[in-house]
Amino acid sequence: MASKNGVTPIIPNTPVVHQDNSNITRKDFPEGFIFGTGTSSYQVEGAAAVGGKGLSIWDTFTTRTPSLSLSLSLSLSLCLSLMTLLQRTKNYYAKICLRCMILDGSNGNVAADMYHRFKEDIKAMKAMGFDSYRFSISWPRILPGGRCSAGVNREAIDYYNELIDTIIANGMQPSVTLFHWDLPHCLEKEYDGFLSKEVVKDFCEYAEVCFWEFGDRVKWWTTLNEPWTVAVHGYVSGTFPPSKPSCPPEKILTNLPAHRCIQDPTRIAKTARSYSENKDDPRTNLAKDTYTVSRNLILCHAAAVRLYRTRFQAFQEGQIGIVLNSHWYVPLDEKSQEDIAAARRAVDFMLGWYLDPILNGRYPESMISHVPPENLASFTPEEWDMVKGSTDYVGLNYYTTNYVSHDPNPPEEEGYHEDKKVKYHTERDGVSIGEPSGSTWLTIVPWGIYEHLVFLKNTYPNIPPIYITENGVSDEHNPDQTALQACRDNRRVRYHQDHLANILQAMVKNQVDVRGYFAWSWCDNFEWAEGYMSRFGITYLDFMNNQTRYPKDSAIWFAHFLHNKKMPQLLPPIGLKAISNKRQNEVKNIEPEKSSRARKQ
Repeated sequence: MASKNGVTPIIPNTPVVHQDNSNITRKDFPEGFIFGTGTSSYQVEGAAAVGGKGLSIWDTFTTRTPSLSLSLSLSLSLCLSLMTLLQRTKNYYAKICLRCMILDGSNGNVAADMYHRFKEDIKAMKAMGFDSYRFSISWPRILPGGRCSAGVNREAIDYYNELIDTIIANGMQPSVTLFHWDLPHCLEKEYDGFLSKEVVKDFCEYAEVCFWEFGDRVKWWTTLNEPWTVAVHGYVSGTFPPSKPSCPPEKILTNLPAHRCIQDPTRIAKTARSYSENKDDPRTNLAKDTYTVSRNLILCHAAAVRLYRTRFQAFQEGQIGIVLNSHWYVPLDEKSQEDIAAARRAVDFMLGWYLDPILNGRYPESMISHVPPENLASFTPEEWDMVKGSTDYVGLNYYTTNYVSHDPNPPEEEGYHEDKKVKYHTERDGVSIGEPSGSTWLTIVPWGIYEHLVFLKNTYPNIPPIYITENGVSDEHNPDQTALQACRDNRRVRYHQDHLANILQAMVKNQVDVRGYFAWSWCDNFEWAEGYMSRFGITYLDFMNNQTRYPKDSAIWFAHFLHNKKMPQLLPPIGLKAISNKRQNEVKNIEPEKSSRARKQ
């Protein structure tokens, strides 16, 4: 129900929360509904110095900060061994080491080594029954110098051609993301990356290379993954590169949404630059920079879509869209009109910031009324024409739900963290909103995805088809567990069952047009600020032993779900050798096969 000013308030709804959804199967969903799984380039590829790849801002962020990165001189396995020792001893030195930009001091130099091992992974995905594999292309691998004039890396073109061909040969669809946060470092150094409108031209050059080289086979393109994360963690919290914080550290836990960050005051990651250093830098505008970055990200998206539609879509016959992330928000006090309004602002400042311009050609009313106009710069008429309608589908990354309350305190400074006048909570009257996970920012609230989907349908009548492009939960890395024990992830099984059931409810009961679901993630990987201390994969990776893969219970469940079978009762632990054989047989896995590049090395 819309209010007088046309804004849909967030009124608490109560779907069925506690329900056994273990019997859900693929046949419950409409024919043609796509089930997939996903990864991103920096998190899984590895091969940081292989095949002519250039540096990304994540390469430099994780490896070029003296005394903050353990991994400068240690291999991944040695780094994890040291972190395991420190976790067990819990001594003062451990606390010092844990307070670095990445929780365990690691990086993505090796990661899951998927650059060399993608064939075994794709065969396992297909054996489980997945329809699509969602992955991202590394911009600095394709264009090491950031733009075509600095050279196109043909070895990278060959790699992604082989990857795409392997996906198709296994009967799956490649779903390709152009940008999943690994901006070429040289562009950040040259003109401050997304703070400059120059990035739009360079992004379009990169996108055109990808459309030209891969578009004959790729029919699902995503321009950007989670632009909110780039803008807010890069330029508000500063916990992601380029690490230019505009929010005082003491306000991060209460004034910013908890997403892909560490919500433990004893373990908050350091930033490359401190808030005070950034505040005193005459080149920065703390109140405006994150809005400038978001504006340029929207222009990158819209310009790439226009390029694809005008030069490629007619004969390549693909779809192109954007992937946005958003939690669902519930008023802390359901009777408070101020908290109800704050819940709507929380969604607007996370999702509507991008979705409203793309669908409606304007910013959300709550942002226009709360952000000074000199900071939330509008687009030109020509830019609005390019931005509005610039998506064939909407990808939604959903993980959790939070309580929010109105912040009545007068702002001490301008900026994203103050403009919203929102505070974030995970508890109401001492009771958590949901079950905890292995990540401090992620509380398990399956009904939130139902509420969110219904909100999208009611608020955006013109919204194109929706795909759940990321949905998953983490386990904390436990150095005392064997691989067998770590593969017992019943919480993750229930997470996917419950979220799928709520998505289905939104589709059937409320006619929300959802057409696909991608489980995050295919395998344990480099999880940004959490390093390797957080495991999101349905496939366990033994980073201490050559990234050996083991399917977790969640992988076995997906294999049964996708083949319309009920998962049998799990047996008691039967030993690591048995898990390697029995589990891989259950998903009809195939003997690992190295790619041609791996065999040549």
